Parts: sequence; C-alpha cells; structure tokens
Amino acid sequence: MDFFENLIISILLLLVAACASVPSGTKTESPKARFVFLHKNGLYGLLDENGNELVPAEYLHIDKVRDGMIPAYTKEKVFVFLDESGKKIKDVSFYDINPLYTQDLLGVADVKTRKWGFVDKNLNYVIEPQFDAISNFEDGITIAKQGELWGIINKSGKYILEPQFKDDELESYNQGTFIVSKGGKIRLIDTKKAKILDAEYDEFYGMTGGKAVVRKDSSIYLNSWENKEVFLMKKPSRILYDMYRGNVLGKTRFYLNYREDGEKDEHFAVFDSSTGEKICDKIMNHSDEMDENCNVKEKPYYDEKAVEENEQKKYGKYEEVRHSVYDISTSFKQNGKWGFLDDDGNVVIPAEYDSVSPFYFDAAYARQGDRRFIIDRSGRKIVEIKPEWEGVDELRYTILEYYTWGLSGYCFSDRSEYWYGRERVEKTLKRNKPKE
Repeated sequence: MDFFENLIISILLLLVAACASVPSGTKTESPKARFVFLHKNGLYGLLDENGNELVPAEYLHIDKVRDGMIPAYTKEKVFVFLDESGKKIKDVSFYDINPLYTQDLLGVADVKTRKWGFVDKNLNYVIEPQFDAISNFEDGITIAKQGELWGIINKSGKYILEPQFKDDELESYNQGTFIVSKGGKIRLIDTKKAKILDAEYDEFYGMTGGKAVVRKDSSIYLNSWENKEVFLMKKPSRILYDMYRGNVLGKTRFYLNYREDGEKDEHFAVFDSSTGEKICDKIMNHSDEMDENCNVKEKPYYDEKAVEENEQKKYGKYEEVRHSVYDISTSFKQNGKWGFLDDDGNVVIPAEYDSVSPFYFDAAYARQGDRRFIIDRSGRKIVEIKPEWEGVDELRYTILEYYTWGLSGYCFSDRSEYWYGRERVEKTLKRNKPKE
C-alpha cells in the first residue's frame, strides 16, 4: 500500500469518526428575538434573550411577535414581517396593516393600489386586496368597504350582505349580530341567514343565548329572531350597564342593572335567556354579590386590622415597599437601594439598584449609577442597555384570542406607545424625531 492510499484511508476514517460524533437529527437552533431596542438615532433593532444584537437599528418601528411574525416599518415607509430570528419571512411589503390579527387572518393594504385584503401567517393572500377598508374577522365574518358603502364578507372574501351601509350605520358585532342604525332607529342583522330583520328598535342592550335584548318605546323585549318578542320589563329611568359588558350569569341567564328616579340603590333584574322569564329583582351594590339563582353570595370576612398587622410584619423593616400593578412582584427599598421580595416578604433580589421598574412578564428595568439593565426574576442581568440606546422593550407572545399589535404593557422607554398601523406609527415618528 503506497503513501497516497494510506492518506486516503486516513481521511476517510477521520470523516467517519467526525460523523459518528454528531448525533443524528441534531439541529442547532437559531437565536430567537426577545427584545426590541430603540437607538438614540430613532431607529429600532432586535436582541436575543442574552442581549446580543440580531437585527441592527435600521427600522423606523418594530412591534410585538405573534405566531412567529414581527411587523417592522421600514425607512421606505412600508411594512415587512420578520421571523423570530430577525429575517424577513417573505420578500413582500405592505402599505398598511390592520392592528387586529384574528382567526389566522391579517388585514393588509397593497403598496401600489392601497386596497385591503387578507393574508395568512405565511403572508400568502387568502383574500386578494380589493376593499377600501376592512375590520377583523370574528366567527368567520367581517365588514368590508367598497367606495362609500360597507357590507359583510365571509372568509372567502364573498359578500353575504352587499355594500349598502354608510359610515357609522353598521355598528358593533355581538354574538352573531350586527346592528344597523338609521334615522335614530336600530335594526338587527341575522348573519347566519344574511338577513336584516324588519323590526325597528330604539335601543340594543346586547345578546344572550343567541337572542337580542332590545327596547321599543317604553318596554324592553327579548327578540328571538323570528320577530317574536318576549316582554321583559318596563324601561327603567336609567340602565346602568348594558350587556356589552357581559351581563351573563351562568350559561342561561342574564341581568339588567338599573336605577329608578329618586333611588340611590341599584337594582339587578335577572332573566332566563331562553324564555325571558324574570327570575328575581334585587337591590344590591354589585353583580358579583349575586349568583345565577339570585342568591346573594357570602362575602369572605376581611379583617383590615389583621391585614395591616401582617403587612407591617412582612414589610415594616424596609424604608419603602411597592406592589406592582403590572405583574406579581414587590419591590423594596433598603439603605437607599432597591430590590425585590417574594410573596412571603423574603428577599429574592438584594437591594443593590438605584431604581427598578415593576416586573412585566419576566423582565424588569434596573439602574446602577449610569448603567442600566434588564433583569429576570432571579436577579440575573439579561441585557445591559448601552448608552447609545434610548430604551429596550420585551417582545411577547400572546395567548389572547384578540391581539393588537402595539408596544403594550410596561416598556423601558418613555417613547413607547400603542400604535395602530400606518397612521398612528407616523404620528409617533413625527413626535419622536431622532436626536441630533
């Protein structure tokens, strides 16, 4: 065997050994974006969970993540979408986006025509851009505008009710129902049958069990869609809460909260959602005191003195204690410095910071002298905020059915704000001009 044959065999053996040392199917995961940072030049970028820069500060705005999509507003003033590693999902851009992403569909406006359509999470069009305005989908339908008139479309983009309503005539969607308001009168739309009911009403209070609670003249009725009206009660002097707030007791009952002229006390009238039968009418302070069978719930005993004594026992040795309104966390001040306590008043993060923010999810802001950090609940410094950065905010996933893109919750920059598509983000940019 000559020299070259020995060399080839040695190389092959090395390759086999190298392949054997790597478990099959093992993949190196790319770092995921966790934070948005704002540079003092007025541009945004992305950081990973360790504070390493994934995307440099090159966007006019970057927003929250949902289903792996992160909307970003470019210097060309169009929207693109980044994935969790900071790369563009697809080489497409949009003139505008709808702030509500529901039922796996996002409303977007075409760059050239500025018409609205809907895309899926892969940014492929499910409904081609053709509308002048849209809303978000709920129960498979939404409203869409062509020209000056609004209609109702399904998830195929087909109209179930042709455009016929002017602005402000087609009102809130509530349990399968839209309200048409014209000339001071209200009519209901049964979206299942794509039909506008003939009956006219003076007020619409909400839906219960698939039926509408409405007022006509001086009486309140339960409308069962076949234009059959069940009398509920005479109109009181004042309805305190309408049913958009969810005046539901259990699965089959609802209440109307009202007050008559000259009365200081509030009434809670409970009805059966199927028959309209009045179950009871009681005077009390709040609906939380009553169950669906009209029984007043027994309030837990609250010993204010004992609570104060317990608070003093747990926190009395500290100079100051703050309970977070954003998330479950308690900060404390000792010897002029700040740290965090657990629910039992034990120190979790020592008092070593000049200032701290409340925790929002799993991150909080902390400052030591001129140095600024993002810390986790164990006190680990996740990110050191560089002097050239205006602030850092945490990207968050959401489990909410409805999700509004926007810098929501507590942010570590005074320049954050909710924003809704192009109009709002441009107002934010105008207000927050880059520092010279």
